[in-house]
Amino acid sequence: MSADLPPSPYRIPSVLRDLVLVDMLELTGSTVAAAQLLQVSQPSVSRRYRRLAAEMGLQQQRRSTPGRRFCDTVWMRMLRQGVNRHRLACGVLRVGGPAAAEPLVRGWHWAEWVPLPAASLSHSSALLELDLLDGVMLDRDQLNTVRTSDLIPLQTAGAPQLWLSCRHDPLVQEIARRACRSMMASRGV
Repeated sequence: MSADLPPSPYRIPSVLRDLVLVDMLELTGSTVAAAQLLQVSQPSVSRRYRRLAAEMGLQQQRRSTPGRRFCDTVWMRMLRQGVNRHRLACGVLRVGGPAAAEPLVRGWHWAEWVPLPAASLSHSSALLELDLLDGVMLDRDQLNTVRTSDLIPLQTAGAPQLWLSCRHDPLVQEIARRACRSMMASRGV
């Protein structure tokens, strides 16, 4: 596997799907939204999370901040990092942002898109630090909400200027820069 930009959409290996399910619950805060992203039914998400929580001793903390509601353990973060390494080795970043930006990312095989609710978007720096996201798509008004200098301008046709705020990881930075260069080249910028 390499970090080259993928020719087709990333497919989560089946053995990793329940771990990714927890990430989607953390990011969206909702079994309905997680089910839509994972293209499964809401009852399936609830059942799978309950089974995983029982088997692994996970405690749901509804009042916690996004990223710490469904599983806030050191060992889960380590598992998440392993799952992320697999996705990154396939050249794919997990990118979040406002749902309105979704039409812009269609066809970006290098991006596993996660539309974020406002509550999660306002905690985007924490979601990057917790390795739940590799990048967050931001517009000019949202730039002051992140604590990073790693902003990569995105060239999008017919859209306002957007930036990608990436987490501090050399492979994430490399994939993001390569993807943005590829986008600019395809647009003749």
